Amino acid sequence: MEALLHRTRALRISRSGLLFTVLAAVFFVFPLIRLVLLSLTAEDGTLSAAQYEVLLQDPRAGAAIANTIGISVSAALLSALCGTVTAFLTVYTNIRYKTLIEGLVFLPFVIPAYVMTISWTGLTAAGGALTQLLQAAGLPPLDLYTRGGIIAMLGICHMSVVHVTVSHRLKKIFEEVDWAARVSGCPPWKTIRRVDLPMAAPAIASGTVLAFLADVDNFAVPAFLGISSNIPVLSTYIYEKVISFGPDSFAYGAVLSVVLSVIALTGTLLAARLGGRRDGGEGGRVHSEARIVFSPAVRLVVEHLTAGALIFFSVVPFFYMAVSALLKTFNFSLRPEDMTLDNYRFVFTNDGIREAALNSLFLAGMGTIACLVLGTIAAYGIVRRGSRAAAFLEGCASMTYSVPGIVLALALIFYWSQPVPGMTTGLYGSYTILILGYASRYMIVQIKNSASAMVSMSAAAEDAALVSGSSFLRMWVKIIIPQLAAPALAGSFFIFLSAFTELTMSSVMSSASTKTIGLAIFNLQQAGDYSLAAAVSSVILAVMLLCCAVRLVYKKARRSV
Repeated sequence: MEALLHRTRALRISRSGLLFTVLAAVFFVFPLIRLVLLSLTAEDGTLSAAQYEVLLQDPRAGAAIANTIGISVSAALLSALCGTVTAFLTVYTNIRYKTLIEGLVFLPFVIPAYVMTISWTGLTAAGGALTQLLQAAGLPPLDLYTRGGIIAMLGICHMSVVHVTVSHRLKKIFEEVDWAARVSGCPPWKTIRRVDLPMAAPAIASGTVLAFLADVDNFAVPAFLGISSNIPVLSTYIYEKVISFGPDSFAYGAVLSVVLSVIALTGTLLAARLGGRRDGGEGGRVHSEARIVFSPAVRLVVEHLTAGALIFFSVVPFFYMAVSALLKTFNFSLRPEDMTLDNYRFVFTNDGIREAALNSLFLAGMGTIACLVLGTIAAYGIVRRGSRAAAFLEGCASMTYSVPGIVLALALIFYWSQPVPGMTTGLYGSYTILILGYASRYMIVQIKNSASAMVSMSAAAEDAALVSGSSFLRMWVKIIIPQLAAPALAGSFFIFLSAFTELTMSSVMSSASTKTIGLAIFNLQQAGDYSLAAAVSSVILAVMLLCCAVRLVYKKARRSV
């Protein structure tokens, strides 16, 4: 009986290995290879570097590359400064309300970047509340439609990336290291500067590089703030080329995508190298005791300054956006006669917005289901069977998550429009290619989440079921799925929200009939309908917060059972 079970399992593994390999090749590897080949293909179909020669002579491409690197590096350094400060305050000091402060740090990262940008552009507009306050104080207004504005928005949106990396490192640093320094006569703040900060340096550097990658990948902020003010970055320049539908727009877009991928992959390799560095002094136990103890008066000041700054940057703009969508004009006013519900009425009655929202719900749902099913199966192959093919699939999925979203979108368009020579699919602009895009983009999230959950599950019950004659499918239904459902769906929740509010890929993959809600907001903003864009963004934000609240209530209810 055991021999038969081993033969059956070996046959199943070989078949699943072939399936994993084919999926990895078709959905992850071949599209990226097609992108690179297209960048090296001349108009007559021969291999040529002519498009790269055009790139070297294109001044706008040079400006886009310089802006991409300069803006991303500057924004990453800003994120590093803010994220490191908040990490030290929440881990090393005795301030209260740490959960609230960390929630405020993560809020700009969770909320779609275009919603954050719209909220701040409204606050700093000519008639905005912040502009009026600055003018009343005799100060010049803030202009976000500049390189500095783009850097500030990206820095705020991605400071949580540095915060979580540095916090994790600080919690693992031995307290005995600090005690030894203080016994030797080193004051607390000097100990932080001379001992803890150098030990946290690898984590700070790694978090900064991760923030840089997030900045390079971000399309929404430079698109909302840079297109109208003629500040190109590679992602927006690729978008401009692709939507122009010129004779060489796709080929040149492929060249720009390769350049952007090289920048992103260089950052990924650097992040991996920095993430693996260990300078000693790190323990396995998480240390939660305060190492810097403020006096009650100083603690109160630090708490209020930190929470106040984070509320101003992360919360106030959203409330202002919701209120500004009620105004009849662009000048901020709270008088009832200056307010109207027309903008919010437009959100719920306009056919275009309704269709875009339904499209986003459908596409996010289908993409999430695809990730949930395929990602969980791949995780089973990795954890339970040690499948090298499943591990190869995981590596390929990590690769498509690492490259910028607009690059992946172009790669999928090029490949699936003609998978093999002479075979035209007509998938460009369809629901199918958008679902493929979302699944390719977020598959690694589900694989990692399901694999992590599966590691904590005992395999004894699964083996017992198979030995007892239960079929493989029945074993999944009766044993694996009931244990895996809750943790697997937790990862799916993140995928669904990310796909529902996605803009980067849909900006080049959508057509008029498959327009998503993110693209609808982008079109309203580019058309100058700022109040309508603010109204739609406010509704989307309310829906996201409601979903998060429901998930938290459900999670708390499960813990109490």
